[in-house]
Amino acid sequence: MPASDAAAQSVTVRRWRDLKHSKKLIKELDSIFFEASNTKSFASDEARAAFRERWFGRYLEHYPEWAYIALAADGSVAGYLVGALDEASGFEDFASAAQAFPAHLHVNLAPRFRSRGIGADLIEAFVADARRAGTKGVHVVTSADARNVRFYDRVGFKPRAATTVNGSDLVFLGRTI
Repeated sequence: MPASDAAAQSVTVRRWRDLKHSKKLIKELDSIFFEASNTKSFASDEARAAFRERWFGRYLEHYPEWAYIALAADGSVAGYLVGALDEASGFEDFASAAQAFPAHLHVNLAPRFRSRGIGADLIEAFVADARRAGTKGVHVVTSADARNVRFYDRVGFKPRAATTVNGSDLVFLGRTI
């Protein structure tokens, strides 16, 4: 088995709040976040920082109990999931669907760790904790034609609503928990 396959097989999911936060850890998380993002260029450093804060950073700061890190045996970051139990999706067209699926998440993996079940493990950790907290459903919002739609379908998310924003078709995928 190649070294990268062996590393992917020995990944553990840990809660963000239970980890020692280091510059190295933050740098690896940021690298995964920006690599996985559809937005690759920014008008300024401030715009880049605001983008990171909106879609990633604020979750680590304000919802650390709903942030999970997948760590490889060598200590490197394989991926992460950040989420919240009752924060709105940010899209008015999805407000009704969000009532049935109030929790939401964002999950991303480093390229070498994709397609190995790690994303599903991160989601299951979040779902189990959200269920214990009494949440009835969880959602994600993504581009309707994104390849991650198939992944979310495999882990139990189904289309519940759709809209178009700035010419992009978006889908609200919900999972009952």
